[in-house]
Amino acid sequence: MIGKLGDIPFEVSFDGKNKKILNFSNLKLNSGANYGKHTQKGQKPALEFIDLKSDILTFKMTFRSDFGIDPQELLKKLNEYKNNGETLDFSLGNNPVGSGQYVITSYDAGYEYITNGGKIRKIDISLTLEEYLEMIYKNIDIVVKPKKATKKKSVSQGFNQGMIDRGEG
Repeated sequence: MIGKLGDIPFEVSFDGKNKKILNFSNLKLNSGANYGKHTQKGQKPALEFIDLKSDILTFKMTFRSDFGIDPQELLKKLNEYKNNGETLDFSLGNNPVGSGQYVITSYDAGYEYITNGGKIRKIDISLTLEEYLEMIYKNIDIVVKPKKATKKKSVSQGFNQGMIDRGEG
């Protein structure tokens, strides 16, 4: 086994009669961090680490019926994963990639070969997965402070912010 996405195994196998080929190409992992910039007059800005960005995986797959794959069924399964927001494990061999937990955020499907009767023989897929982390809620005490009372001041009807009334006129 090459790896796995959810319960979809990536594999290349041939038992003498039947072959099954499902693999991926162009696997890319995008990972990063967020920093705040603090500008300083006459100096380079100072960076402050804020948090991490979610990892994003992109890769391509080809579903071919002559490789022992039903392209329509596999695309249907990916679509269900996406529509249900299902969390998927992604691994190479037995090793998780990144956190190992991802959701499908988008895919592009190109229908390459379609036979008479509308049977799809080949679909090229570009898939985007984003790291999934569960939200952690902590008990947080919220303190509500009353607003300070403000005094209202009256100004003359012709008051202009740039004008200073010295009472001379």
